[in-house]
Amino acid sequence: MSANPDDPHGPPAREPVFNLPGAVVWLIAALALIQGARELLSERDDFLLVSWLSFVPARLTLWFAPERLEELARSLGTSGTPDFVQRLQLVRLLLADGGGQPWTLLSYGLLHGSWLHLVSNVVWLAAFGSPVARRLGAGRFLLLMALSTIAGALLHWWSRELDVLPLVGASAGVSGATAAAIRFVFSPGVHFGGLGHDEVVRAIPAEPLGGLWRNSRAMLFVVIWFVTNIIFGAGLVPILGEETSIAWEAHIGGFLAGLLLFPLFDRGPVRR
Repeated sequence: MSANPDDPHGPPAREPVFNLPGAVVWLIAALALIQGARELLSERDDFLLVSWLSFVPARLTLWFAPERLEELARSLGTSGTPDFVQRLQLVRLLLADGGGQPWTLLSYGLLHGSWLHLVSNVVWLAAFGSPVARRLGAGRFLLLMALSTIAGALLHWWSRELDVLPLVGASAGVSGATAAAIRFVFSPGVHFGGLGHDEVVRAIPAEPLGGLWRNSRAMLFVVIWFVTNIIFGAGLVPILGEETSIAWEAHIGGFLAGLLLFPLFDRGPVRR
């Protein structure tokens, strides 16, 4: 029996090759365009771009408490060593403007350390951001992503307040979208194949926060997500092709923001 293309309740006769919401497609395109444009810059210009848009915890800390500069200098290592000199030069470059650059709490999410870093975020965004974008709509979805990105930077700052290494990547925002998706994609009776249709996604009753603890599939995913982030973030398992560390605190900050803020943006039904 073939599907009736005129049946509004049945699946569409043809599925698009890339069944992603427009907001997700345009966000992925923007991130890829930025990464590609950086390839055209000189090493110096790319460093200037990263220093302007990336989030540096120490920069924000010294903006609020400039008297902690001496503490930062002591944390760099022993004076006179080559490593100390390199670190000091990096700090001077990053802090030369003397400002906190608060916009970097959000703008760091537009940059990535490598194409592999970008691709890993894109895969997660496509998988978990898509159902959230379908349920919330483009505007509320992007706002939730932005707030999760900021929350990730703030938790990263709280845990590494004098760190001079730049934080980049959309991982915190993607983690927020992942947490938001958990509120409804693991609801009883939901089949992942149906999450590609707006009407299906918007009709799923969202789990209240307390109800998640009774949802075994959701809790198993949360545990695996946290354990994986901590293991890779602590460097217990190396990441293929990556020389930089994983800012697991930023991931957790974004995740918690998405999990807690989702009800403020959701207009769908809630399980009672």
